[in-house]
Amino acid sequence: MRDFVRPGARDVLDRFDDALFWHGLEDTTGCGSGLADGSGGWDADLLLWCPPGQVPVIAGWWRLAAPELDGLREPFTRHAAEPGGWITTFESFAAFLTDWGEIVTAAERRGWGIVGLRC
Repeated sequence: MRDFVRPGARDVLDRFDDALFWHGLEDTTGCGSGLADGSGGWDADLLLWCPPGQVPVIAGWWRLAAPELDGLREPFTRHAAEPGGWITTFESFAAFLTDWGEIVTAAERRGWGIVGLRC
């Protein structure tokens, strides 16, 4: 679906997604956030984390990405919706991103870091 998203929206969403979910996955080459690897030298295949100092950057990307969500409806419906997947509709896709946006925003407000599982 990435190839069918407006470039400005794609760029900011790539950085947001890379920081929270992808960080260094093989099939996301060239889509990086530019943030330092949060592994601390560990081989953490499933666990990702962002220290408190990186959270304001990610929250800033969310503030830019959130208004772009509706523009993802058509590319998602046409190229990414899969009836057997765990995100089967645009609404569930948008809710997933929005929930993470709220987590990042709350962490920024509190001065916290973020820990999550790679999708």
